[in-house]
Amino acid sequence: MTKLWTTLFLACLVTVFTYPVALAQSVDQEQAESFTAASPPPEASSLLTLKYAKVTNGGVPVYAHPIDATLGNPPVRWLDDGYVWVSLPDQTALTIKDQLWYTINDDEYVQADYLQIFEPSTFHGMTSPRTNRFAWIVFDTWTTEEPATAPNEETRQWLKRYDIVNILSERRIKDRVWYKIADGHWIEQGKVGMIVAKPRPEGVGPRDKWIEVDLYEQTLSAYEGDTMVYATLVSSGLPWWQTEQGLFQVWVKIEQGKMSGREGFSDYYFLEDVPWSLYFHGSYALHGAYWHDRFGIKHSHGCVNLAPADAKWLFDWATPEGDANWLPATDDNEGTWVWVHEQSALRSSH
Repeated sequence: MTKLWTTLFLACLVTVFTYPVALAQSVDQEQAESFTAASPPPEASSLLTLKYAKVTNGGVPVYAHPIDATLGNPPVRWLDDGYVWVSLPDQTALTIKDQLWYTINDDEYVQADYLQIFEPSTFHGMTSPRTNRFAWIVFDTWTTEEPATAPNEETRQWLKRYDIVNILSERRIKDRVWYKIADGHWIEQGKVGMIVAKPRPEGVGPRDKWIEVDLYEQTLSAYEGDTMVYATLVSSGLPWWQTEQGLFQVWVKIEQGKMSGREGFSDYYFLEDVPWSLYFHGSYALHGAYWHDRFGIKHSHGCVNLAPADAKWLFDWATPEGDANWLPATDDNEGTWVWVHEQSALRSSH
């Protein structure tokens, strides 16, 4: 089992929600020059039941009880230097001799000075998205009146991260694509993560559930047959840890578990209680990421990071079906298809 877990975790760095989300506003192409981007609904409480903290120093001692530190007793273990995150099952700090301590596991305490508590992202995608092209703003930007021009101070509109816009048309200027989102308003392709409905990959049946991960757009779409039922932004592998491409099937679902990798290297990571993982190719998984809010941007060691709410929705929807923390697919309970690809906007015809 230890060998299996080592293999599973090496690649990954890094309820059912139905939100009444208004998608991108329907924009009349003949309308006036001003418009309003649609934003996701107000931030909702995360489904996560734990708090999480980043360990800010290397070589942090873990004690069976804080009193052991005051008595000079040795720690039960050490938290190594690296990208290390712990979960806090008891969110109330314990005070011992004017020092604050947090429980990170049964009979394991860490001094609060070594921890930086982090609130996970409350971003989430949407159910039943429209079939027309739309996009999330990934990088704040001004609109321009024409492609490849400077913003006009009198007509420009400010779009902020996670706003949602319709894509009405596109134009290529040299090596970049520009999208028209309203009359007199254009944005450059690198500012957005776009959703475009795709046909089923060969081998996926007309009633099958399947997940599309677009590495270029950094988006994910979930389908039932030919119908898109969910869409969101993701964070896939960085260029030196690229996410594997191809058509796969989920082979195990893990509701919560540790992930670690790159032991002995400068990019060592250890992540406690990673939620809602769908392993689809060896150690590559779709899973919740509580440690960042950079969805729409590559950020991982190869896995596909999802905002916690998106990970929970996908976990509940995807097969295999069952309630176990570790749920493998079988011949009678197959896993959902996962299609990972990279289709540059420069090569696509849309």
